[in-house]
Amino acid sequence: MLKMRLRLSAVEACGLLIAVFSSVAGEDSLKKAELGKPASLYCDVEGGSHGDMEITWKTPDQLVASFSKGVFSCGTGFENRVRFENVHSKGGFSLHINPVVFSDTDTYSCFNTTHLIKTWNLVVTEVHVIERGTATLPCYGAISRRLVNEQLNVHWKKDGYAVLNLTKGATHHYPGFGYRANMFLHDIRQGDFSMVIKNVEMTDEGNYECFSENNEGKILNSVKLRVLKGIHHGYRQIVSDFTGSSFTFYVSSADVEVYLLREKIDEKMFVCRVRDTVAKCNVDISERTVMHQGYLTLKDLTEEDKGVYQLMDAGGTIVNEIVLEVRHIYSSAVIFYMTIVIPGFLLCWFCWKKIMFKALMSKLSKKYFRY
Repeated sequence: MLKMRLRLSAVEACGLLIAVFSSVAGEDSLKKAELGKPASLYCDVEGGSHGDMEITWKTPDQLVASFSKGVFSCGTGFENRVRFENVHSKGGFSLHINPVVFSDTDTYSCFNTTHLIKTWNLVVTEVHVIERGTATLPCYGAISRRLVNEQLNVHWKKDGYAVLNLTKGATHHYPGFGYRANMFLHDIRQGDFSMVIKNVEMTDEGNYECFSENNEGKILNSVKLRVLKGIHHGYRQIVSDFTGSSFTFYVSSADVEVYLLREKIDEKMFVCRVRDTVAKCNVDISERTVMHQGYLTLKDLTEEDKGVYQLMDAGGTIVNEIVLEVRHIYSSAVIFYMTIVIPGFLLCWFCWKKIMFKALMSKLSKKYFRY
């Protein structure tokens, strides 16, 4: 008998169980997404013109986005982060979320008028941070307002080992993290058990689990922390994208400034200044920028956006550099002309020249080579 051991995080296990039971009915699908990255949920809508369609995406308790009579609208909390993509000629509408935030973990259903087309279970599984930066590992749960501080008990573990405990209202730190890891009593009383790790090290990368004895000792959340190398390791992240897409990178909520170094010599452009999760950006690009949960997104990329993006702290030290390469993507009309019309014209021209040449040779042979 073959035995298999499978270890899943609580969030992934929950999403997987939902997907397994619902897949029996052939409706739901599981979609894993990385925090701060884009995610697309596909919906296949048959027939009708775009102007007549009424497409709606919903979670169990709210509207996410809708497309009715040619007008697009989005729900609360999804502003400037969602759009529809008609990625298939047969009318398939996908919901594109960029950037994904942790609270996006939910069940998403696509409707054509009142007819359910597709259901997705979106699970956000990862948090990214640049080494020496600050990471917030989210964890939320129900808590009674009647509990006094001495009755609060919250525990965080990494790969099975204790990281930080709040026992009877007192915080206990463990080796390897010390006072770099913290929870805040005021937030815990509001049901926010998130752990903040400062001055993140490469060895902090791993799987974290959050427990609360006030919730019968169950796992409230599991999240994977990925630590990206900083430039003092000689590491430069290189990102390649196309015009019209979005570029998302982690800046944390600290006091940082972002600059763009273009290929031209000595051309350094101010991009954004981030203070306490709020970004004030260059007026030329402010309408294309979105700041959410420590991630800065630049939308609708152009070839002018390519270059080296530098993140500088308050002391003027470069904490990270990202090289953005933007490649031009041609419109469908241009592609049609380049792949169909022009080759077709050249083929017709070649055939016509060949026919005319044969006709001319036949005429000459009849005139000069008569027997």
